[in-house]
Amino acid sequence: MTTAEIAFGLAVFLLAGTVKGLVGLGLPTITIALTSLVLPLTEAIALIALPTIFTNVWQATVGGQFWVILRRQWPLIVTLMISLYLTMWLVGQKGPNWAFLVLAAVLIVYSGLGLLRIRLHIHADLEKLLAPVIGVVSGFVAGLVGVPIIPLMPYLQGLDIKPSELVQSLGVVLCATSLTLTVSLLNFGLLDGPRAIVSAAAVVPALAGMWVGQQIRLRLSVEQFRLAVFWALLLTGLYTFTSRLL
Repeated sequence: MTTAEIAFGLAVFLLAGTVKGLVGLGLPTITIALTSLVLPLTEAIALIALPTIFTNVWQATVGGQFWVILRRQWPLIVTLMISLYLTMWLVGQKGPNWAFLVLAAVLIVYSGLGLLRIRLHIHADLEKLLAPVIGVVSGFVAGLVGVPIIPLMPYLQGLDIKPSELVQSLGVVLCATSLTLTVSLLNFGLLDGPRAIVSAAAVVPALAGMWVGQQIRLRLSVEQFRLAVFWALLLTGLYTFTSRLL
């Protein structure tokens, strides 16, 4: 990576951390979406390795429901981790050319659901049946593009759980995802010395951005900012899709 690319990446982490601090999610999604515009997708995925571990470990341990969530979500977590690792192994170092189209589709679908306020309602009887399926598909998507938000996010949001437990559930599942992603990157040579240094350096702007976002939350409408984030993701997804087809 060039100096300009590194500087751009660190600035993106500051922005993405600000969004996470304000609305509670979005760090890997925004980082992958923006850095992949100037970097190969595997480079962009390698950058998020360490910052996502730090932020997700913090989110997973806050709330007092860690073991309850782990007992409930282990079928989802285990299948997601296995699927992610196998996908990274099969994809290799460069990844398929169509992975960018998957990233574009993920951004468009996720932002569309957010803008339209579409939320699933999953009956408790279906949870045990759906959890492994959601884990496999989410792991495959994460192995390709670095983020498992589709179908993971709509699934978790559709479960009958309290908002506070949902936030910690996301932290627990995404913590397992980020740890598996980092191990995969290390095993397959995608997180080498220079990339690891940049990823470690990105922890600082990511955490600084989270603090900034928390301060902004006290002064601005979170709802307006949430809509702006979804619109930005939608436009990024559309740009990624059209730029790869033209």
